[in-house]
Amino acid sequence: MSKYSKLEVGLLIFLIFVALLPFVLILVIAEESPFHPVSGEPVNEAALATGITVTSAKDSTWNMHGAIGGKTYVLTDNKGETVTVSTQSFDSAETRNAAVRLYHSQPIGRGKPVGSLVVLGQHLVYVTPANSDILKCLAPELKKNRIP
Repeated sequence: MSKYSKLEVGLLIFLIFVALLPFVLILVIAEESPFHPVSGEPVNEAALATGITVTSAKDSTWNMHGAIGGKTYVLTDNKGETVTVSTQSFDSAETRNAAVRLYHSQPIGRGKPVGSLVVLGQHLVYVTPANSDILKCLAPELKKNRIP
């Protein structure tokens, strides 16, 4: 094997390592949210606790494996900002995590939803738009339902 081909092999190994590094870091650093039952309607309760008005609420079930039902809320704050919040409960940690992976697998700008996804026990909470002040108000209340 000549010196030139060793350089090519080394460069190829380096490029593969650089390409896989982000995935390895995600696996090492990422923290999985524990799957635990959260009773009641956490979004409705958080909205009431923060003074946000629940304009409407209706039952909904996402078309995903393991989804067992949830609610879609329209929330309005005292400044007139309105957001849509959808919740979905899942039957197992595996099906919930598969839904999270599916959400994050969408490339930005190509079918990826414009909202923010929050994991809360057996629930996924999806807020549209992601940068709303209402989400900033709800977040501390929703975090109270997490396992420390």
